[in-house]
Amino acid sequence: MNSTSEYAINVAIVTNSVSILVCLLAAILVFVLKLHKKLVYRLALYQVIAALVFSVAQMLQIIMVNYQSNPEVYGSICIAIAFFVMYCQWMKLLFTVWVTFHLFCFALLHKNLKKLEVLYVVTSLL
Repeated sequence: MNSTSEYAINVAIVTNSVSILVCLLAAILVFVLKLHKKLVYRLALYQVIAALVFSVAQMLQIIMVNYQSNPEVYGSICIAIAFFVMYCQWMKLLFTVWVTFHLFCFALLHKNLKKLEVLYVVTSLL
């Protein structure tokens, strides 16, 4: 492994670690400040949790550094991690779509769609 690869791996580890810490801090603050009682803040909390899971998925990709040394062992793990990363990307995207939709309906149409929260979460996690 050359120095450029090691540098890229170190950057990925540091940035994902910082992302995980910031997401954990944000989630803790939402509960400490009791902001989770309002729907908009819960939707933001869902976004933070999705970002946290995505950062963990990104960290799992670092395991694939040794793929060339033993492809038989790492092959199925690589496929599983790739699926998990793609799933997390779609989950984050769908939470973003639902937050945007909710804020649009609330701000412009003056409709409170509080009863659709379960739909937001279920469709984002599928």
